[in-house]
Amino acid sequence: IGLSIVALFQVVPISPGSLARGLYVVYLVIRERNFRDYNIAVFLGFFKYLGYLAFPIQMAYRYPTLARFMAAHWATDAVHIVPVFGERGALLEHFVFSIFYNLPLTIRRKIKERSEIRSKLKPRFWHIPVYAIAVTAVFWLVNQIVIKNFETLPLLKEIWPFAISIPLLSGILVTVTAGGASLAKRIIGGAICGGLTGIFYTLLSAALLKNGITGIADILITSAWLVFVFTMMSTIGVIVTEMKLPGKRIEEI
Repeated sequence: IGLSIVALFQVVPISPGSLARGLYVVYLVIRERNFRDYNIAVFLGFFKYLGYLAFPIQMAYRYPTLARFMAAHWATDAVHIVPVFGERGALLEHFVFSIFYNLPLTIRRKIKERSEIRSKLKPRFWHIPVYAIAVTAVFWLVNQIVIKNFETLPLLKEIWPFAISIPLLSGILVTVTAGGASLAKRIIGGAICGGLTGIFYTLLSAALLKNGITGIADILITSAWLVFVFTMMSTIGVIVTEMKLPGKRIEEI
């Protein structure tokens, strides 16, 4: 039973350590009666691996200027010993400083410009479940093609690129077609789309008795992983798209 519990925690996105970290953050929120300073860490803290970045991400969100300064300071301090053209790496320091300090300022300016343009548009959210259903159908179709043509190969080696790229694309589509929705709602919408896709695909696979999903335990484990991976990749798609889109030249669909 003990080995089964350990094995279970290895295949789900939550471990005893991440659970303890998440509960401790919840304790801090309750003790300090302060949700604002923990609004990101209180959710990310429960996930293993990704939870290690919960507080750095929280700090970058809550204190962006201080976070940029610290990142730029630490990065330039780490690379100044690298020789460039026979001397100490001043050029490399300047390049790294621009990445960690100037680039975030440029991205913030573009996001602000887009927000001003989007404020004149009507927010759009009805497309989120539509995309979730469409992405579920596409992923199921791809999975069936992989099973049919590569039965002698481990499925994970063939399907994982699609498990990453398909929800990533859904996140891109969600934010591009969200109309006048704010950045926070776009990120939440992308996360919801990814989570719904994971749930829909699990239910579809369970209903059709495919991929060995025949028991309650298999359904729960598969659903937990798919919801975690799809939500994370769809959210990344939203964030990367918002960072790459131009400012005043943006054209909304």
